[in-house]
Amino acid sequence: MSIHPNPLHIADTTVLLVGQPGVPAGPTLDPASRLAAELIRPAPHERVLLLGAAHPALGVVLAQRLPAGHLVLSDPHVLVRRMASLTLATNACTNTEVADAVSLLPQAAGTFDRVIILGPRSRALARRWLVEAQVLLRPTGILNLAGANQAGIQSLISDAKALFGTSQMLGYGGSCRVAALTQANPLPPAPPWASLGGIAPGTWHTLQLELPDGPLHLVSLPGSFSYEHLDPGTKLLLRQLGPLAGLNVLDVGCGYGVLGIAAARQGAAHVTMLDVCQLALAAAHENCARLGLQNVSIYASNGLEAVSSATTPRFDLILSNPPFHSGRTIDRSLATTFFGNARSVLQPQGRLLLVANSFLNYETLLAANFARVVVAQRTPSYKVLLAE
Repeated sequence: MSIHPNPLHIADTTVLLVGQPGVPAGPTLDPASRLAAELIRPAPHERVLLLGAAHPALGVVLAQRLPAGHLVLSDPHVLVRRMASLTLATNACTNTEVADAVSLLPQAAGTFDRVIILGPRSRALARRWLVEAQVLLRPTGILNLAGANQAGIQSLISDAKALFGTSQMLGYGGSCRVAALTQANPLPPAPPWASLGGIAPGTWHTLQLELPDGPLHLVSLPGSFSYEHLDPGTKLLLRQLGPLAGLNVLDVGCGYGVLGIAAARQGAAHVTMLDVCQLALAAAHENCARLGLQNVSIYASNGLEAVSSATTPRFDLILSNPPFHSGRTIDRSLATTFFGNARSVLQPQGRLLLVANSFLNYETLLAANFARVVVAQRTPSYKVLLAE
């Protein structure tokens, strides 16, 4: 943990920022959060929910505007929630809590005066949050939406109007906008997407997958990687698993659990699954429970932190479709750290099997930590790498 030496000045508040490896404590604030901080002014007594707490400074600003109220922050990313908790504590915000659950329903139905949504990248996740917000708000509660034009804020506002009725634009700035909505009386008919699996409260998106050991039904949630279908990289990696009987397997970046579940069903002695996204972890737990898998452990983890405290290496095989790249942009520092840590948690004869885009030069990074690195399979788009 580290406190950034330069406080952030936002709206009428000075914020001390706290960060840690993986989420830097920096003075920059995205334009949508800054605009939201300037325009959203809750009454002092309100109970407020912030969905999508990408930068903790906005939470501090809101908390300080609620001297007689309460603020709940929620975000799917484990590190974002952790940084928010540290920053709120450092700024003496005692009227706040950071929620770990993927949903506050049904317990908190009708208990919030205001819900603020910072538009996520996934439109399906945004719709899930909109439907939840409608249930979480009191009848006269306010919904605020903030986001960048290029990130889909106009679509988010359009979807919200379909649920709530009319909307009011609070302001524009930095190619962003902030809107406010209250529920119309009577409410308009719910749009068809509001009842879809994974969007409607208490539901899951369902998938039928063809795995090497046969067809399998799994569930997922919007906002997790490739939640609507099995991505081609994972599909390619599944074909290279090989014999797994008796192995202790680690699935890093497990998503809703495809690789780990395949390993558990194909004879692995035990499978440990790690992910940084709470939505993915919730689906992985649900899938393992539905399948009755007893030889699986699932943890929220930044990289390998959840398994790195063991005094002796214990894994025979690590499986991963590592999330260290977006398009043709690669974060070499994250990949380098992961590959180095992977060697430290493997048995001496242990192996790392991963899939990556074909253009990514992971072979060089792996060779710095493993004696042998080979391309087990290659397609025009992907390659499976084996390091041992």
